[in-house]
Amino acid sequence: MPLLLAYLAFIGFALPDGAFGVAWPSLRDEFGLGQSALGMALAALAIGYVAASSTTGGAIRALGLGGLLCLSIGATALAALGQAAVGSWAGFLLLALLAGLGAGAVDAGMNSYAARHFSPRHMNWLHACYGIGVTVGPALLTAVIAAGLSWRLGYALIGAALAALALVFALSRRVWDGAVSPPGPPGLSVLRNRLVRRQMLLFYLYVGLELTLGQWSYALLHEARGAGTVLAGAGPTLFWAGVTGGRIGAGLLVGRLGADRLLAFAGLAVLPATALLLPPLPVLNVAALALCGLALAPIFPTLMARTPDRLGEAVALHAVGLQGAAGVVGAATLPWCAGVLAGWLGLGVVPFFALLLAIGVLALLLSLPR
Repeated sequence: MPLLLAYLAFIGFALPDGAFGVAWPSLRDEFGLGQSALGMALAALAIGYVAASSTTGGAIRALGLGGLLCLSIGATALAALGQAAVGSWAGFLLLALLAGLGAGAVDAGMNSYAARHFSPRHMNWLHACYGIGVTVGPALLTAVIAAGLSWRLGYALIGAALAALALVFALSRRVWDGAVSPPGPPGLSVLRNRLVRRQMLLFYLYVGLELTLGQWSYALLHEARGAGTVLAGAGPTLFWAGVTGGRIGAGLLVGRLGADRLLAFAGLAVLPATALLLPPLPVLNVAALALCGLALAPIFPTLMARTPDRLGEAVALHAVGLQGAAGVVGAATLPWCAGVLAGWLGLGVVPFFALLLAIGVLALLLSLPR
């Protein structure tokens, strides 16, 4: 029962993450925004996420894990429903902050439980469930917009699904009671460890690359390269589908290949896949996005799984949280940088920016000790 609920939670809180990139052009035009404003929404999400994940231990002590999960999923539902109805950009940003708070609490709470109770294979598949949610989100928004309907309807449907999930967690909250003993506060002294800093930089670049491709691909294909709504929507949908499928496959393959070999293969595959986004050929670009998703997929969960072996249990206890925080900062800042560059130079600059990030990811992966 907890495993199934954990999978559902990761699917649920990922729905709005994937949907935002497809909704962005319509939302941007409705509120009269520039391209760089996308970074403001990502920053609001990141602030909420970091605030929630850094205080999850105390919240679990006060509410129990079941209570925290119920309230946090409810917060994501309220945020999505509010964004479907909000009339101003400032209001949208406030609700993005609420969405970040909810998602951060779900992510930290579930990972805390999973680290103690799930096998490495199930940890990979747990992150694959995030990929399912972040694949369904853009597919739903694409269908809504292609039908000539407002992006707001898509957000309302996502909010309704999250509200139903919150009800499921409310009814099953006792399943989680007493399951997790939260660790103490993070030890920032581990930042003196050079390998910790290197891995944090890797997570920063990796998550930034993943979100840059996921959030900007629709606008790149539709607005800069003339793809229709359905073809452009297939870009982020297939990208996140690749992430999902890759993580399911990684759960099966990591035992045979070994974690370090899998990471090296993934890093080497990311570079040519990203390079295929450079020529302005929408059909090729959509296929390249699917390949990017497959190549990137194993990196995040496999790096997390290898952290205790590389750093030792005592350091890893704190480093895992710092790596996640670095990834959230990358998710907020690097897609925003892509937006700033797109505002100056046009959307065609986004693939070149992504390629630079891919080079950084590969270089750092190859520099890690085996």
